[in-house]
Amino acid sequence: MKTVKTFAAVLLLTGILSTGSFAQTEKKMELKEHKCTAACTKKKHVYAHGEKGHVCTDACKKMMDKKGGKM
Repeated sequence: MKTVKTFAAVLLLTGILSTGSFAQTEKKMELKEHKCTAACTKKKHVYAHGEKGHVCTDACKKMMDKKGGKM
């Protein structure tokens, strides 16, 4: 009986953890189209966090941590 309870707990925990990872994957895929700002030039665009083309750097990650945002 103890084995059955352990197995059920493992299945439940696996389901909970996998649901969270799917939610993160969905959120990462929701990127906005890039909108040029004053920082953009004809030669180079400056992509904001959450826009298509943006690549997070260590500085970006630190800024998001300070704002309480999730990546």
